[in-house]
Amino acid sequence: MRWAGFGTLVALATAVACSSTGASPSEETGDSPAASSGAPPVQTLTLTYDRPIVGAAVRATTAGLPAGKTVELLWATVSGGWVIEDSYHFRGKKYVDSSMPLGQFAVDATGRLDARFTIPEDYGGMHDVVARIDGVPVAQNGVEVTQTFEMTPSSGPIGTPIELRVTGLGWRTMESTWVVNWDNNLVGFVSAAGTGGSAVARFRAAGPAGSHVVKVLTGYQGQGYLNYEQSPVAHLPRPQFTFETTPGQAAMPPVYAEPYPRQPVPDTEIAVSGAQLSLSPTQGAVGTRAALRAEGLPAGATLQLVWQTYVGNRVSGDGFEPQDQPIGPVTVGRDGRIDAPVAIPDDLGGLHGIALRDGTRTLGRAFFVIETSIVSMSPLSGPVGTPVTIHLKGVGWTEYDNIYIATYDNAYMGYACGFNSQGDVVINFTATGTPGPHIIDLYPGIYQGPPSESQLLYRQPQLTYADDHPGNRIPALRFIFEVTPALTSRFITDH
Repeated sequence: MRWAGFGTLVALATAVACSSTGASPSEETGDSPAASSGAPPVQTLTLTYDRPIVGAAVRATTAGLPAGKTVELLWATVSGGWVIEDSYHFRGKKYVDSSMPLGQFAVDATGRLDARFTIPEDYGGMHDVVARIDGVPVAQNGVEVTQTFEMTPSSGPIGTPIELRVTGLGWRTMESTWVVNWDNNLVGFVSAAGTGGSAVARFRAAGPAGSHVVKVLTGYQGQGYLNYEQSPVAHLPRPQFTFETTPGQAAMPPVYAEPYPRQPVPDTEIAVSGAQLSLSPTQGAVGTRAALRAEGLPAGATLQLVWQTYVGNRVSGDGFEPQDQPIGPVTVGRDGRIDAPVAIPDDLGGLHGIALRDGTRTLGRAFFVIETSIVSMSPLSGPVGTPVTIHLKGVGWTEYDNIYIATYDNAYMGYACGFNSQGDVVINFTATGTPGPHIIDLYPGIYQGPPSESQLLYRQPQLTYADDHPGNRIPALRFIFEVTPALTSRFITDH
């Protein structure tokens, strides 16, 4: 099921998006670089296309150019995305101007350029297209790239994974964020801030059986803008789909975590000349058995293994700080080697250091990433009103990985944080709904943004978590609770 919008074509001072009929904007004059340098004035580059979407074929034409010359076409864009500082501070988004080549084309004997290119996979919004000869702009125009949305599948039982593929999401504020509503309830937001405008939003089919309306609204603060027809960006697409939930339940476990992506780990550090240090594996859940191996260390030395973490929180006013926790002593063999087992502690999710110390001197340090893991959901079934508990380990602590946001049947339920409890998270809620399966999904989110930004976007489920989450790529956690028919009591009175 595919939906592609048609962007309104708007004029800029230096670039105008042409309609498919080839309407011509005014030429640049006056203060343009070409005019001020004595070069010929920049011509209008006529751009013709059916729809201004990623992958569309574009014809670029102009006349009055030097015959026989080679024209280089450039696509103006931006580079950047989410910004993380000091490994744990989330600083929002940042972009810088950049460009990419579209190809080189010959000017014919009459001075005419007739070139073809494809709109690249890139951010939506206005993009200049510049024709240059010998590095000097000779023609210019622009394309306002609009967004496309494709949802698959369009039917399936409760718990069916659904993907909403998007292209052309913008980097500017009003074009950067969309919101998915399921039956008029907020599921979460869709972004492609760090992925060049393309991403996949993931959620699941909820019940009851029958048709469900999936509406995709603009909402740069993470909440849907309902009267979008009256908004300053009314021309942006707001697609609507229908998902048909069929009877039954998808063939998946009632409790599971999606596959955990491989996390980036800094290079191992070693301060002893000629020595080597390694840790394997470098990622896993609380309780993982890892092996620390080293060679080239002082023979017979007794060293200390130290686990490095953070303690504190962001709400009490006391703040947080790094903390070293001793694991235990380890003795270097006569051959200068260490082969020590390390049981990963019950601690915060995310990156931790394992330091090898001789007194106060650090000889080396390896790194381990704790994955969030599901301990249990209990019970798995019961009538309406049943208290339900979800228990997690290894929830993170940074501003981008210490929060999970819960939905119940694709409706926002609330969020949970893991910092103050060192990654051990217990969520309590009450079962609701008609008899049958009900989905509970926990999505990664962002705890908070820069003080200068509105906070409404954050602490919402990020449905594009697998592609576009800042910092760590963290999986969603999936649960199904079976609501059973209520028990009834029969009272028989003898008369």
